[in-house]
Amino acid sequence: MRRARSRISLVLLAAAVGLFAVATVASAGEPGASPAPVPAGSAAPSPTASPALTLAAIPGAITAGDAVTLTVRIGVPGVTVQLSRKGAAAADFRAVGPLVTNARGVATYRALPRETMTYRVDYAGDGVQWLPASAEATVAVSPRVSFSATARLYRGDRVRLAVAVRPAHPNATVVLQRRQDGAWADWRTVTLGAQSSGQTVWRADAVGAWPLRAVMAADATHAEGASPVRKVTVVKSNPYHVPIDAKSMIVVDISQYRLHFFSLGSEVRSFPCVTGRPSLPTPLGHFKVYARGMWPGGPYGARIMSYHPPCAIHGTDEPWLLQRFPRNFSHGCTRLLNANAIWLYDRAPLGTPVWNVP
Repeated sequence: MRRARSRISLVLLAAAVGLFAVATVASAGEPGASPAPVPAGSAAPSPTASPALTLAAIPGAITAGDAVTLTVRIGVPGVTVQLSRKGAAAADFRAVGPLVTNARGVATYRALPRETMTYRVDYAGDGVQWLPASAEATVAVSPRVSFSATARLYRGDRVRLAVAVRPAHPNATVVLQRRQDGAWADWRTVTLGAQSSGQTVWRADAVGAWPLRAVMAADATHAEGASPVRKVTVVKSNPYHVPIDAKSMIVVDISQYRLHFFSLGSEVRSFPCVTGRPSLPTPLGHFKVYARGMWPGGPYGARIMSYHPPCAIHGTDEPWLLQRFPRNFSHGCTRLLNANAIWLYDRAPLGTPVWNVP
């Protein structure tokens, strides 16, 4: 009987020892867990694994002056890692500073690289459980290229195309590109001066809309950079040289007995008109619409737009006069067919310039 009890006690003791050993091994394999106690007189265990250390840069490609967020993940809370960086043309890494992970084993850093930069994070290990580890991430940085050009001009005009690049690239070459048939094509070049800016002059010899941009090729410190697209519209010139930026503009050509309506330098509509008789001529000069009104009929027709007292542009109750030539029958006003006066009224607000030319 005593022997049976002794055997049962030995079996229970062995089972307890085995469970203790399994629990100790499981605890040693968890990141952040405390290592098993070392019996007195025994050598400390050596680390056998590296933590899963990663470094991510978001976004991975930026324009100089923009920010990037670096995220370190190691899975071990409360540890210190060292961040360093190296420029594209540099030979060695330079220290940025220490980062401490949060409760999730994560640390972040906001960087403002002005050139293509590689970042590295180093973990020294704890000497007990974890080996040293490191990770790298590269951020491609493009220079900030600015490009300016007049948005709208007449055919035959000259326009200044200006370029500037930051960070400074004195004496570098920037390529101006023009988009044609759905693809960008090199068009002309600009050499930057000591202030990292330059310009060229283009004579617009064809009517059309031209998307343009400035591109700087990649070099030792930067990725390729491109400016925002600028669309330059070239319109047909006109004999009146109206301001190309005027949204609404009226030109009355008295010798031709025609009223022209322009928008942004382009003629939109042209109407026959009646002008002042020789004894009460339509005044020449530059004016603006200062009053407007809708009429039920009569000598002013359906609409009236006053620009120089007592003269105005208005409709008529004598439409047959507009079929004659010459048409100088009014008291100085400019008469239109009522349908044309209504069309013009809807597009000529107060302040619309009126040019009466001989």
